[in-house]
Amino acid sequence: SKKTFKRLKVYISKILIFLMVLLDIFSKREIEKKEKIRIEVDFREKNSLVPSELMKLGLEVEFKQLNVGDYIVKGVVVERKTISDFKSSIVNKRIMTQLLELKQFDKSILILEGINEGMYLGGIHENAFRGFLLSVALDYKIPIIFVHNEEDTAKYISVLAKKERKEISFRASKIFLSGS
Repeated sequence: SKKTFKRLKVYISKILIFLMVLLDIFSKREIEKKEKIRIEVDFREKNSLVPSELMKLGLEVEFKQLNVGDYIVKGVVVERKTISDFKSSIVNKRIMTQLLELKQFDKSILILEGINEGMYLGGIHENAFRGFLLSVALDYKIPIIFVHNEEDTAKYISVLAKKERKEISFRASKIFLSGS
C-alpha cells in the first residue's frame, strides 16, 4: 500500500542521513590513509625468512645497503645474529667492530636467534659465552633479546615498529622513614 511505501521511504531516508553523519561523507578533510610502517632491511638479509615474516605481519620492507645493523625500525638499529654466527663472530672478533658501530646510535639492540638447551654447546666455553653476553649488556650497553627463530625475530621487530612512543613523567619524591 501507499502508506507502507511512504513509511519505508521515510525510514530509509533516516537511515541514510544517519549513515552520512556517521561516515561524514561530505567532509572536505582528507581521510587518513593508514600507511604501512616501513622497515629498512640490509640486502644481505634477503636469504633470511625474517623479511617475508615481516611482510606477513603487514609491514613494508625496503631492502638497502645498511652500513650498520641488519634492520632499522623507527630509528632503532637492530643487529640479528644466530647463536652459531654470534659464537663465530666472537672467535674471529668481528663482533667487537659491530658492537662499536652499534654504540654510535642512541638506540640499538642485538637479537640472538636460536635459544635452546644446546646454545652453550660448541665453539666457545659456556662461561666465556655468558661473560661476553654480560659484556655486551653492561660494557657496551646494548640490550640483548633472545628469540627462538626467524618468525619470533619478525614478531619482535613488528612490536617495535608498532610501539607508540610515550612520554614518561618522572615525579620523584622523597621517602621518609619513621624513626621509631
